[in-house]
Amino acid sequence: MGSAMTDEPDFALPVFNRFWPFQGGGVRDLGVAGRPVEQEFPPPGDDEVIARIDAACICSSDVKIIRMGASHPLFQARDLASEPVVLGHEMALTVVAVGARWKHRYRSGDRLGLQPALTGGPKRLVVGMDLPGAMAEYIRLDGRVLGDSDGAGSDAFVFPLPQGMSSAAAALLEPYSCVEAAYRPNSRTDLKAGGRMLVVGLPGGAAMHLSSECRPAEAVLVAAPAALAEWAGARAGAVRELARLEDVDGAFDDIVLCGDDFAEAMAALIPHLAPGGMMTLAGRGGDDPVPVDPARIHYQSLSFVGTPGPEIGAAFDPARNRFELRPGGVALVLGAGGAMGRIHVHRALEMADGPATVIATTRQAHRIEALERDFGAIAERRGRRLIVVAEDRLPATLAGIAPQGCDDIAVVAPDAAVVERAAGWMKPDGMLVIFAGTAYGQPCRLPLGRVASAGARFTGSTGSAVADQLAVLARVTEADFDILGNLEAVAGFDAVPEAFAAVTEGRLSGKVAIFPGVPDLPFTLLRDAEKPGGESAKWSLAAEQALHSKNRKPGQPESSSS
Repeated sequence: MGSAMTDEPDFALPVFNRFWPFQGGGVRDLGVAGRPVEQEFPPPGDDEVIARIDAACICSSDVKIIRMGASHPLFQARDLASEPVVLGHEMALTVVAVGARWKHRYRSGDRLGLQPALTGGPKRLVVGMDLPGAMAEYIRLDGRVLGDSDGAGSDAFVFPLPQGMSSAAAALLEPYSCVEAAYRPNSRTDLKAGGRMLVVGLPGGAAMHLSSECRPAEAVLVAAPAALAEWAGARAGAVRELARLEDVDGAFDDIVLCGDDFAEAMAALIPHLAPGGMMTLAGRGGDDPVPVDPARIHYQSLSFVGTPGPEIGAAFDPARNRFELRPGGVALVLGAGGAMGRIHVHRALEMADGPATVIATTRQAHRIEALERDFGAIAERRGRRLIVVAEDRLPATLAGIAPQGCDDIAVVAPDAAVVERAAGWMKPDGMLVIFAGTAYGQPCRLPLGRVASAGARFTGSTGSAVADQLAVLARVTEADFDILGNLEAVAGFDAVPEAFAAVTEGRLSGKVAIFPGVPDLPFTLLRDAEKPGGESAKWSLAAEQALHSKNRKPGQPESSSS
């Protein structure tokens, strides 16, 4: 690769950039004729920063794109043949060249992590899908990623990395942050000011009242309790009354149900919840299952809160709306054998005040062995109990360990039927986390009435934010939380198709890290890798430094993780 020098003599500005385009089809269609593409790479414009990709990991969403190709929902309006995608959104970067507008904030040698989901603009964009991603040697960043060059940087989707952190660990921050986001506030737990509200009174709900200061733009009432009708008249911008539930139309930000039996009304009204909408239940809800599309909880952040009453505002109390795992409880991870399920297990075991027992399920025998091998010692060190069980043995296992149900269940399998089964293993006041996204239109039946009667929680999340990555980074740097334990393989840039094939075919339990600066490194399982000092089958900063030292090209600086 030819290069010209920047004003920072230790870092070379690339003349060419190699990358792996994907035009649809399958793993065999990565690149052109099975090889990466090389193109001229102009210097940064005034509003751009060029960064070297030091490490990149493969995500299940990358695999989903490989499997679906042009039929993927995100590419319905895009011709991948003429506009291929460069995959990869889990990455560690080093700045190599800085445009004039950014010289006050960045300089060559700065190490950066990146949050790939770019929000705040007219359209949500994702690096590695809408914008070129990490399966490249270099990446070009502009204001969509860097934020406002005149601001303080708080709107940026990049953040600084410590110099002593390995690039592989830095690339793992993004998948770990997606799990972190599942246990941080990720849906509304209070009424929306300026929103559209529906209030429905059911038998047994006449005594319900509300003291909230919220001012909705509109309140629609169906047999609302007198106190709620009075509240709406005083605080809503407009009030409309309907005679029957069947007359309800349109979407609502908030739906409030008051009464003793919610199931039938919930089934009718959940479709009327807007994305980001919240249903508040006040009364004695039963255990009758209610049909709901779990994809809407996962992707659209639907929220369900409740209280026995009579003060409806009690439903918004943080004590009734936890997102975190219950200290000292029993946590179950369904679908724990894959990379993301393993992260749920790892996080639960490493929590300072986490569950006492973590149960992990998987269908494949080799993944049972991998979970026990990789996390058994952590459980012992933390004084936790880790139980890894095949899915078909789970009911018998739960009968002996958690006969009253689990405090928390995370569903990492993208299957509505699994979500429904999981609800049957919850404690009445347990929490069900719908982590894996199912296809829209595949409903399951959940006992949502327990939200009011017992304080149950039904949550879901997708993706993460910079704050979630920073939370993981703090845990890695300040505590004994080694996320490299979830790395199972490494590969150089020319082995990208083989790495994708291993993930797509389910041959890996953990993650694989790609090192674009080491083109000739073959796809290597860490248990087969030779590492300095006779280390066990685990990656480390020392191993990464040795790799780069061995493969450094003439004139190339040392790895920025050193």
